[in-house]
Amino acid sequence: MGSPQQVAHVRRNVWTLPAGDPTLAHYAAAVAEMKARDPDDPTGWSYQAAVHGTDTRPPKPLWNACEHGSWYFLAWHRMYLWYFERIVRATVVRLGAPADWALPFWAYDADRDQARIPRAFRDAEGGANPLFAERANLVNEGAPLPFEITSPAYAMGRTRFVGEAEFGGGVTPDGSTFWNRKGALEDTPHNAVHSHIGRWMGRTATAALDPVFWLHLANVDRLWFLWSGRAGHGNPDDPRWTTQEYEFFDADGSRQGLAVSDVLDTAGRLGYTYESPVPISPPVPLPPSATGSPGPATPGGPSAEEPPAPPRRRQMAGSSEHPLVLVGRAESAAVPIDRRTTGPLGEALGVDGPGADRHVYLNVEDIEGDTNPDRVYGIYVNLPEGASGERAEGHRVGNLSFFGIERAQDPRGDEHPHGLRVSIEITPLVRRLRAEGAWDEARLSVTFRPLGAVAAAQGAPGAPGGAEEDPPVEIGRISLGYT
Repeated sequence: MGSPQQVAHVRRNVWTLPAGDPTLAHYAAAVAEMKARDPDDPTGWSYQAAVHGTDTRPPKPLWNACEHGSWYFLAWHRMYLWYFERIVRATVVRLGAPADWALPFWAYDADRDQARIPRAFRDAEGGANPLFAERANLVNEGAPLPFEITSPAYAMGRTRFVGEAEFGGGVTPDGSTFWNRKGALEDTPHNAVHSHIGRWMGRTATAALDPVFWLHLANVDRLWFLWSGRAGHGNPDDPRWTTQEYEFFDADGSRQGLAVSDVLDTAGRLGYTYESPVPISPPVPLPPSATGSPGPATPGGPSAEEPPAPPRRRQMAGSSEHPLVLVGRAESAAVPIDRRTTGPLGEALGVDGPGADRHVYLNVEDIEGDTNPDRVYGIYVNLPEGASGERAEGHRVGNLSFFGIERAQDPRGDEHPHGLRVSIEITPLVRRLRAEGAWDEARLSVTFRPLGAVAAAQGAPGAPGGAEEDPPVEIGRISLGYT
């Protein structure tokens, strides 16, 4: 990639830019110019979006290259964002902006006000606003994204990078673009925010056409930046990961390559950092089901520390017996627990003794549908009937969103078509239920409830029966596992 760069570019929070700051005005001007470029220009708007994904055929060089459901997800998207930012910077400088221009990030995880789409992106201005796009769930009317969707608490609480239900995703081979081993940060907030905003943002083939996509991606990159700087966290040192290379188009239209190891030190190697302070403050106290609180962040470069021994092989404790179809309303399913696992599963739930380092996981598997319904569901375990919002939050273990559901069936380079899959560690909640005498050793109840005010009005229990249904999404199996 060349010699290390001196830090010159600071990505700032779009919601706390000073009054009159021209950062977004420069961005809008660059977007307008990029949209006017020839479709074959690799620095043009549509071409850059197609690098992430497109349905246009035949594909052109470097199109449909996004890495999802993989331990390469964060590194690939950091590279993609960095080269895109260089293209935009070169454009704004030609238009008269200063050379230190940097893309801002959208800190939707900070508080309710910042969970709204920034104002500059909402108004179509009669078609004159280059930052406008059609979006779902009233976000263009200023409705905030639900905190359950924006909070990175679960992901930031994971200490391991590698593995399903861990921060960065499961090990996948190189040369593929859409696997099924996504990490916690990719799941929430990344995928959940995509699905809730919907329309272009809700589909991998169109997401990068929405100008707010890039601010969302910058925030996900910021969260990785923060996670990597925390004590006890570490990026992989596995050469299969560190030596993986990808190509992109630079600001001059040339093809350039980076290895994962090149992008771990953002300040020293890539020449950018994030403004300080860069807090991640959940808008409400973390639910008891969270596996760990974020704690103080220490922004910085790469951490060489890799977590110790890999986790044990997961054992199956039970699974649902019938598929479940979601169409925008709350639905529940029972997961019978195999009585033969009562002993070892009970050990895994022990707080002290031999079970202290054991873990329990909920898996939602074989998720299939024709299209993303622009809906995100909360996943609740043993949710009491009629529970208040606060009490229900104590039973929410994660989210179910469908970003990428179309690509899962047409992976273009993946090993084979597949359904989506979500894996979540639920050990703290299950231990709490067991301590309260609310744990049933024979069965688990799993409930999926639409999140957000619009979802509550249209799909929650007690909503009018005439509400229009979402395009159906089928869940093939819900299972319980332990290590």
